[in-house]
Amino acid sequence: MTLVSTSIPNLINGVSEQPPSIRLATQGEKQENGLSSVVDGLTKRPPTEHKGFFITGLSAQEQTDMAKAFVHPIRNSDNSLHFMVIEKDGTINISDSSGVPQTITNNAASYLSGLTNPSGELTATTVADFTFLVNKTKVVQKAATKSPARNPEALFYVAKSDYSTTYTVKIIKGGVTYTRSITTMASVQSSNSLSQNAELSIQTDRIAANLRYDSTTNSTFYGSSVAGATIAGITFANYGNVIHVSGNTANDDFTIEVSDSRGGEHLRVFKGETPDFKKLPTEAPLDFVISISGDNEKGQDDYYVKFTRNVTNGLGVWKETVKPDIEINNDESTMPHTLIYDGTNYTFGQQTYEPRKVGDDNTNPFPSFIGNKINDVFFHRNRLGFLADENVIFSEAGEYFNFFSRTALTLVDSAPIDVAVSNNQVSILRHAVPFNESLLLFSDFSQFKLSAAQLLTPETVSIDVATRFETSLTAKPVGAGKYVYFATPSGEGTGIREYFVDVDTETNDAAEISAHVPTFLKGKPLRLAAASNEDMLILQTDNNRKEIYPYRYFWSGREKLQSSWSKWIFNGDVLGIEFDQTDIYFIMQYGSKVALERMNLSEDDALVDTSGFPILLDRRVRLINNDTLPYTDSNAVYVSKEGAILTAASALTYQATSGNVVYAGIPYTF
Repeated sequence: MTLVSTSIPNLINGVSEQPPSIRLATQGEKQENGLSSVVDGLTKRPPTEHKGFFITGLSAQEQTDMAKAFVHPIRNSDNSLHFMVIEKDGTINISDSSGVPQTITNNAASYLSGLTNPSGELTATTVADFTFLVNKTKVVQKAATKSPARNPEALFYVAKSDYSTTYTVKIIKGGVTYTRSITTMASVQSSNSLSQNAELSIQTDRIAANLRYDSTTNSTFYGSSVAGATIAGITFANYGNVIHVSGNTANDDFTIEVSDSRGGEHLRVFKGETPDFKKLPTEAPLDFVISISGDNEKGQDDYYVKFTRNVTNGLGVWKETVKPDIEINNDESTMPHTLIYDGTNYTFGQQTYEPRKVGDDNTNPFPSFIGNKINDVFFHRNRLGFLADENVIFSEAGEYFNFFSRTALTLVDSAPIDVAVSNNQVSILRHAVPFNESLLLFSDFSQFKLSAAQLLTPETVSIDVATRFETSLTAKPVGAGKYVYFATPSGEGTGIREYFVDVDTETNDAAEISAHVPTFLKGKPLRLAAASNEDMLILQTDNNRKEIYPYRYFWSGREKLQSSWSKWIFNGDVLGIEFDQTDIYFIMQYGSKVALERMNLSEDDALVDTSGFPILLDRRVRLINNDTLPYTDSNAVYVSKEGAILTAASALTYQATSGNVVYAGIPYTF
């Protein structure tokens, strides 16, 4: 065999399963507990630091079920980073970044009942101090609450008056027609007293009062065709020159007609609907509702108005409202719930969402998540968003609890958005990831890009197919800088694709970054975590809970100089992974306890105590002043600040000397 001599600059490109003849010289067949760096080359990975146990006392069954727990990081408005773990029985646990359990008040335990696999059945997003939590097994329903019902009612309104004018009101109820008619006096009279009566006879409020069927006509001013009487089931009320006619019950409906001898310009009636909003009277009973026929030339739909009063000056005003006696709200017990942080403690409970306040089922329908399960929740361009079936539903801009339009008169830019993907096959949307000022949507076989102009509005929003790749969406895709990473099926293992936009060709693509390790990423994906400032992606699969697969990459312009897959192995089961600048936080399970651990990717914190050498022990703790190891592990090792290996007993003796520090932890092999 010929001896080959060559120079290998570094070993920063991790594992490759390609034949040795074609793989890079900087790649190898195996890499465990190593960290590939374009600066430092290949080194042993940093250790994890034990922060604290925040779940203890798990039963044998709970220990098994913990593998299915839902884990979510919470970054509050005060920039504190906390970690939430929800168990199979719905128990909520939260730790701060020091591993200290937080106080939680649970006011809605039923929303989290019946879970079988929380990690796949729950999803969440955090906005300031609100964490929106979605149970994806819940079908969102309408609430039984309805807008106030109104008995049959009408207004007749004396808008104008004149001498020698006849005013007629006909009410038809139960097949019987009731007619009331009066005629004002002539303008020329034989005496001053009669002239005064004639002037009084044309007062609009007096005309209205004398047209009431339940009153007796004042013969001093008018002649009437019908004497005063009552109509069974009908009530009359005066409001100046307006008379309110109402049925006493919902079954007391009636028809009303008005006429006058001046071409219909003096007497007007309003019942059910009217085409002219401007002709409504300035007085009416509070909460009287009428439908306004929309102006087709202006593209307006029908809308409803209600009579109310200005709280400042008491003047009557007509305001847009909702149709009477229709459902107006979502069933909040089936809607996403919220976990609210007050700066000290957490409260989980049912969230109050705004009801429908205007329009009806045609002009302001319920959002499309009604009757469906919500698959994901996200925040994009100052709107809260949900994915349900093939639809993307956004709240009103800046109003995260409102999914109804504020007006049925026009479509405003801030109105909620409800849009479906357009595709030639069924595409149930599973995940949404904000990306490059747009939103990347994932279904099982396609990826869609939701975009808009400068503002995200109902008129500017659009959804287009971006790429078509089969995906494995048990792990939610993650964004990092200019890229979004998502998992794909790969035989019995997992593949990873890197979605990006080619700025030159303005095309979307998703390169497979695991093509050179087709069987290395074993098992089905559980979770992905990424950090753009570290150029790092982490994949965890269901193959071995103690193992994760880090991927390091480095771009120089458009050339990728590093594409390194490797494996990290821990002593406990990994339940969650979250990046925080140069730190990685791990939620780790050790039997009946769950701990928070931190890995510093920049500089070992132990260097401040040692003579410049790192202490590479997992679950590492810093012991001083007679501190003892906070956990029990027969493999634990104690190291002095000078690097000497100590026993547990000698470590206590060593600490007795003022200022002496001992580090303890579990060794791991590179």
